[in-house]
Amino acid sequence: MDCIFCKIVDGQLGTELIAENEHAVAFWDIKPLAKTHILVVPRAHTKNIAEITGAEELAGLHSLIREVAAKFTDGQFRLQFNSGELEGQTVFHTHAHVLSGRTV
Repeated sequence: MDCIFCKIVDGQLGTELIAENEHAVAFWDIKPLAKTHILVVPRAHTKNIAEITGAEELAGLHSLIREVAAKFTDGQFRLQFNSGELEGQTVFHTHAHVLSGRTV
């Protein structure tokens, strides 16, 4: 599998992680759509949010989303998951977009 997010999770690309836990990692989006645009990615590969079935994995993902939102936003943010090409998903590894601030 040639998944860029799997490579980031495995540390192969040298991406600076801004937060992590047992189940997920977070880093800045390289093409931000807002002043704050963070990606939160599960460590385990799944194609989209609908494929995560484990309660621990989902709780870990949610916990990291809450952590980065608390640290990098003023408490006001958008949380977005794109599932499928027609809905704008371009990397087929589950990931959440945490967006805050005016759209750029």
